Amino acid sequence: MSRKKGFWRSSVWSLSLLAVLAGCGSNAASDSNGAAAGTATNAAGSGAEKEPVVLKLTTWNPISQTVVDKFQEKYPYITIEHDKVYDQFREIIRTRIVSKSDMDMLWLFPNQVAEFSKEDVLMDITGSPWLDNYLEAAVKLGTVDGKTYGVPYNSQPIVMFYNKTLFGELGLEIPQTWDELLAVSEQIKASGTAPMVIGSKDGWATQFITTAQFGLYQHDNPDVFAQVASGEKKWTDPEFSTYFDGMKELADKGYLLENSVGLSYDQVAQVFKEGKAAMWPMGEWGYSENFDADFSAFELGAFPIPVNRGDQPLVTSLVSDNLLVGVSWSKHQEEIKLFMEFVADPEIAKIWSDETKQAVTVKGGTSETYSPLAASLQPLVDASEAQIFPSMTSSIEPVMFPIFQQILLKQDVDTSKLLEQLQAAQNKDI
Repeated sequence: MSRKKGFWRSSVWSLSLLAVLAGCGSNAASDSNGAAAGTATNAAGSGAEKEPVVLKLTTWNPISQTVVDKFQEKYPYITIEHDKVYDQFREIIRTRIVSKSDMDMLWLFPNQVAEFSKEDVLMDITGSPWLDNYLEAAVKLGTVDGKTYGVPYNSQPIVMFYNKTLFGELGLEIPQTWDELLAVSEQIKASGTAPMVIGSKDGWATQFITTAQFGLYQHDNPDVFAQVASGEKKWTDPEFSTYFDGMKELADKGYLLENSVGLSYDQVAQVFKEGKAAMWPMGEWGYSENFDADFSAFELGAFPIPVNRGDQPLVTSLVSDNLLVGVSWSKHQEEIKLFMEFVADPEIAKIWSDETKQAVTVKGGTSETYSPLAASLQPLVDASEAQIFPSMTSSIEPVMFPIFQQILLKQDVDTSKLLEQLQAAQNKDI
């Protein structure tokens, strides 16, 4: 999944990575899907009896062509036409929706589902039997006011990539708390290597230390961000007073690679691969986009970012931002449901997972070989907790990313004033 163009124009979502990757319940899911598939297939009739149908699938990210081919083999009267929109996805989709363009299926960012559900843009798929094949948390993300409109399909954890070779040479253990992360960083710095690299040229790439922190806010209050969105809570409330502290501490202690703040996502990946920094906070997609089988400069590893302090739990955040939805004015709603049902099959999902190199939210559908990091990351994730939180509203991100950049540049900032800026932006969406 390419994150270089517009990914973090969307909001961050956090799911239980343990639930997503453990793949529990795959047998039950397969049985359920089989029963559902039989019903839908019978309802659809044979391909020979149907007029040709073209389903237009509009996405900003790659899809599995193998899965599309298999679907078209099963339903030869249906052709999937993939429309890739990488730049300005939000703006282009909004324009097409206003004009009711010829569209059938979309991947949407999470906060777009709530937005478009109010405008009767999306098909209602509430109660579809194949929804049982998905993790309950995933279905919840696509549900608004009791109605389900879509399900996020791919999912990837936010991790700390690290140089396992260097960690071994220095005798370092994977940190489990924020204090341990700072201690490890101090030892790495003393060895002459920069502990971490974060570039700020691409605003979206600055935020993953704070992204990891989101789940902590919900540990005791699962509805905290919904309350922020409604105005019941504010960014200026005491519980958010330390929101920027972690990132500021890393910058102030000199734990970031010198002169790297202005680097782009691609440049940060390159300097990390060159061994100039020991750690890199990023989504797991950073592996598939930047490392190949021939990489041998050092042994690469990944662990959940430990922003927890004191007795707080270790929380793993998961990005799941491509919700598959149907367009309400499509003339091919039955065929849309057939495709949605098809990709909910765990065996089909494994093909998708392997080809896109991502975990999926279908129970038992994540391939065990989708990433060389999966096996090493799983035991660490199994020991962590995570929370689901709703998306940040649209006015927040244009304000939040420049704030992160200010902090990384070690500008003299008053964090209470920064939180006031966030709240002022939030007020526009209430």
